[in-house]
Amino acid sequence: MTHIDPRFTHARPVVQIFTRWLSRVATLSLAVVFLVPGVQAQDEVLQYGGGDRDVEPLRVVVDTSFTAELVDNIAGSFVEVEAVVDGEESPLAYSLDKDDRERIESADLVVYQGLGLMPEFIQAAEAREKTDRVVLTDRIPDFRLIETEDGVNPHTYHDPSLLQYSVDHLTIRLKERLETVAGEIEGNRLRINIELQSLMRETEGLMEDVPRSERVLVTDNDVFAYFAKAYHFELLDVTDEEQSEKAIELIERNETPNVFTVAGAGEEAIEEWLEAKRGSAIPESVGMAPELTGLWLGDSNLPTGTYIGLFRENVSEIILGLKPLPEAGSEAPAE
Repeated sequence: MTHIDPRFTHARPVVQIFTRWLSRVATLSLAVVFLVPGVQAQDEVLQYGGGDRDVEPLRVVVDTSFTAELVDNIAGSFVEVEAVVDGEESPLAYSLDKDDRERIESADLVVYQGLGLMPEFIQAAEAREKTDRVVLTDRIPDFRLIETEDGVNPHTYHDPSLLQYSVDHLTIRLKERLETVAGEIEGNRLRINIELQSLMRETEGLMEDVPRSERVLVTDNDVFAYFAKAYHFELLDVTDEEQSEKAIELIERNETPNVFTVAGAGEEAIEEWLEAKRGSAIPESVGMAPELTGLWLGDSNLPTGTYIGLFRENVSEIILGLKPLPEAGSEAPAE
């Protein structure tokens, strides 16, 4: 029979306690590493939460309704926002008038998408001091931008994960100009980013109904290129001959039921393409999905008057537009 020294049996519980203590210390250390940024943000909200709310609103002039809603969502009543391109007007070929230029020159702050969207607006804004203007896309990593023949695709806001860069950048700049209410602005930033993260998870879940092999957006522009990249779609612009041929091939292979148009973009090229190809190069059954909206927000009294509401509407139209057509004779009988 093996003899066990009693000294070691007494030491074993001590070793076990010490090991558990080390494990807890390591766990707490990791928790601190991951929670510090969030704690710092919460501290800032608390620090400034009691700030003077009786502040003079900052007059902010922006390029489009997308930017206007973002500024308003972050700063609320602490800003007065004016969009140069308002309503259902495309910013793609917009020319500034004298009043537009005067508004940009006299604004407390000018906020715009950049990346070549509305070149005349950008030129007028760049005449202002750097402290008086914010380019929303300035902090997006270059490797996440989509290059085009004309430069860089500017419609980054169709990817919520890229919009978060704009939210963070704009928040920093607004807090510099509205220091007494910086805590409330920071609180809005946290809320918006949580909403965007939730939107991304929601969209990924909905997209599970569309097999990746069938995720094809046939259109006549690149407005939804960032959306396509984020959710593993192949976007094909039929105004490009090579992409047009590939669109025909994929429509045949996947039995794609619809092509897509975007309000204010493409100059109806997709309609002409569909009319020319349907019944010959592609099946007669291929149709046009409901129009997507990607250059402006909807009516402010409707859900589509917000970024999240419009994003959901576009996702719904894309998913429904790609649903296979019912086979002949399989339709539900009329009641």
